[in-house]
Amino acid sequence: MSQQSTSQNRISSKLAIEYPDFDTLPEAVRKKFEGLPTKVNFFKMMGYSAGTFIPIIDLTNAIFKDLTLSDYHKELFVLMVGAHERADYEWEQHVSISRAAGVNDDQFVAIAENRLEDAAVFNERERVFLRFGKTILREGKAPAVLFKHALEHFNVQELADAMIVIGYYRMISGFIQTFNLPIDPQEDGNWVKG
Repeated sequence: MSQQSTSQNRISSKLAIEYPDFDTLPEAVRKKFEGLPTKVNFFKMMGYSAGTFIPIIDLTNAIFKDLTLSDYHKELFVLMVGAHERADYEWEQHVSISRAAGVNDDQFVAIAENRLEDAAVFNERERVFLRFGKTILREGKAPAVLFKHALEHFNVQELADAMIVIGYYRMISGFIQTFNLPIDPQEDGNWVKG
């Protein structure tokens, strides 16, 4: 590579990192990866963080299978984080999953346009929930009055789950966007609890 092309590459806004070779990773990581039913690009790139790979996969599975929060409400937050973080990967990855969970097209549009208070699209319970999540995204926490208002519609376990969903998707959004991962959306929405 010439000096000029090396310099050009160094200052380019484009990033292309090859996926890690899982054959070179610790056996437990390799087995966990091989056992995944769906090997999305995020999971592939997570191999670079071998020490967190298994806990992140386990957390992902818990978020998809073990929350007290409904899939529908979880997906509202995933979409909200995706829109807030301008994370095309997360948004596209969750279109079919969100649809399978019950999110309708008007709600997708309202979330994308940050119209979370739109009473024609969201009922009161949903608006309070989205306000709770948006405040956490913007300010890092929900004030006590808003938390208590959300508790009129959701129990503590559901709201705790909701906060974990926000934190998880915000964290992986930064990872996905920094690595500039190509979108590989789920076509069938098969990741919902059902």
